[in-house]
Amino acid sequence: MKRIGLFGGTFNPPHVGHLRLARLAADAAALDVVIIMPARVPPHKEAPGLAGGADRFALCQSTFSDDPRFIVSDLELQREGKSYTVETMRMLRDNYPDDKLFLIIGSDMLLSFDCWYQYEEILSLCTLLVLSREPAISPQMMRDYAVSTLGLTEGEGFHILETKPLSLSSTMVRKAIADGEDASAMLMPQTYAYIKEKGLYL
Repeated sequence: MKRIGLFGGTFNPPHVGHLRLARLAADAAALDVVIIMPARVPPHKEAPGLAGGADRFALCQSTFSDDPRFIVSDLELQREGKSYTVETMRMLRDNYPDDKLFLIIGSDMLLSFDCWYQYEEILSLCTLLVLSREPAISPQMMRDYAVSTLGLTEGEGFHILETKPLSLSSTMVRKAIADGEDASAMLMPQTYAYIKEKGLYL
């Protein structure tokens, strides 16, 4: 039985912070595979200046290419309409019927998880791996929410992966590029080269 994690998001663009979080989740939960999945249309947030799906897929391939555990999937990009996680998890469960599935999310996303479309079915299909991303959200806040609101048991329904809060976002990367600033410290070299070649986020 393999341990397979799903790490989804807009990835507009994917940056070194995303890579750090994916590695942390893979190491902490002993994941055999991490599926990196850029969303077609994210249902939970606005996505200003969203680059095309083909570009974001290519950016993910370049960002996550150096770890053999990482696989970039265009499953949600190929599907019409909004990218609902429950539909993705159903397909992954069909593709990996005998494996253990994990959904990798940030602490900010956890605290609104009961608003996700058919969230209870998502929880029946996978275990949550929650990464600390917001300084204002403590691990205990996350545990209290997961237990009291989602009805989960720590160690079975969810795991809290404590890490230094992320001080980098795709919004910051886009703004730096649009302002003509050097964004090389925020991106993998090959990812930055692709963005400059394609003229993205100007």
